[in-house]
Amino acid sequence: MAVKAKAKRKKRKTKKLTKKNKLIIALCSVLVIAVAIGGFTYAFRGDEKVYYDFGKDTARGYDVSEHNGKIDWQSLKDEVDFVFIRVGYRGYGTGAICEDKCAKDNLKGAQKAGIPYGVYFYSQATDEKEAEEEARFVIKTLALYKPKLPIVIDYEYPVDENGENTGRMWEASLSKEECTNSINAFCEKVQKYGYMAGVYASSYLYDNDINTKKLPKDTVIWVADYNEMVTTSSAYHIWQYSRTGKSDSVESKYIDLNYWYSKKQK
Repeated sequence: MAVKAKAKRKKRKTKKLTKKNKLIIALCSVLVIAVAIGGFTYAFRGDEKVYYDFGKDTARGYDVSEHNGKIDWQSLKDEVDFVFIRVGYRGYGTGAICEDKCAKDNLKGAQKAGIPYGVYFYSQATDEKEAEEEARFVIKTLALYKPKLPIVIDYEYPVDENGENTGRMWEASLSKEECTNSINAFCEKVQKYGYMAGVYASSYLYDNDINTKKLPKDTVIWVADYNEMVTTSSAYHIWQYSRTGKSDSVESKYIDLNYWYSKKQK
């Protein structure tokens, strides 16, 4: 009897340990998912997802590339809440994919300074296949980094010396559906790898060449509009309101200025 009673107690103890192990496994699974999505911080305001909680209604940020030259990241940390870094681009003439010359230095600088950052790629994709190629390039570039903000496709037409639109994407004369499909291909590829996706474009492009209602769910909308108010009819999260900002922390004469709102603007 004593032996049997002891066996029962041992069995109950083993059962408790099993439950504990299940709890540990569950917690580990959550951690794996958190790591897989690149360290994003989610919050909710009502039914709306907030991709990074800055703790304020309007966050201020810059976007930078090799055109901004050297950056004092420790100094810049006191000026902004976030930054977007260009990691590459597709040539609007050749169509070749190139890495931004300052991408790695900027990624290391922002990460070391502890500034929340996302990245963007200057697209000239003329179809879905090219857009996916651009997304794969970005994902590969970020292998050693952990951006807390989205990966953005920069969708715009270059302008020549006469102020006219130019470049392979413009010359392809894509329909609104084709433009939207290319952007979707980029965003879906990014999301497949656990990152949040975003789109940067002008108010004009959002109203004429991009159907934002057809973009993947939770895509961050970043609009460039240098008027007193944003003129697009599309809802948006980020507003690039100036390209002539000033900062002593960057080598270039000007820097792009952005607002990121805690609630999607409509």
